[in-house]
Amino acid sequence: MVYLVHIHLLPHPSGAGLPGGTAAAIAGVLPGDMGIRHISLHATEQPAPVLGVYLESRTLAHAESSARTLWETAAAALPWLREWSLLRAEVPLMPAFH
Repeated sequence: MVYLVHIHLLPHPSGAGLPGGTAAAIAGVLPGDMGIRHISLHATEQPAPVLGVYLESRTLAHAESSARTLWETAAAALPWLREWSLLRAEVPLMPAFH
């Protein structure tokens, strides 16, 4: 199954935003076996940026765990990402409409 996981980051200490090419840079350093289908950056989310990650996973919990691993892997490969801290990685749940 493919899940959309939002990676929420804490605001940068200086108030800086993530560069526009962040999603492509992250995709470029991830191993091919992580199940990543697409990464997008929502740089204008307030108070801090959000990365949207579509990834294949067997369960929702595994998808969220994989997204945290994705962030850690990317931050290890791209030192400038270490200036941002992971707040949470979660699948956004929508209320059911009746």
